[in-house]
Amino acid sequence: WARVLNISCPQWLILMAVNDLNGGKGVSVGEVSAKLHVDPSFVTTQTKNLEKSGFVHRVASKEDARVVLMSLTDKAHKRLAKLYSRQ
Repeated sequence: WARVLNISCPQWLILMAVNDLNGGKGVSVGEVSAKLHVDPSFVTTQTKNLEKSGFVHRVASKEDARVVLMSLTDKAHKRLAKLYSRQ
C-alpha cells in the first residue's frame, strides 16, 4: 500500500498510527513514536516529508507550543478510502 501512495513503509506505518490515534484533536509526535516504538526525531522527520506530500497536517498545540499535533489531510483520507475499496 505504501508503494501505491508513493511513500515509504515507515511513512505508511506513521499514517496508520496517526489515523488510529487521532481522536479529532490531533495526535502528538510522542504518541506516534510510543505506538511504533521509534525515536520521536524519526517521526518528526518523516511527518515533515508526509506534510510536504500533502498527507499530514502538522500544527503546534495551543496548550504547549513545543508539542506538534498531527492529523491526516483530506487528500490522505481520500487516498486511503480508495485503497480500502481495492482491498
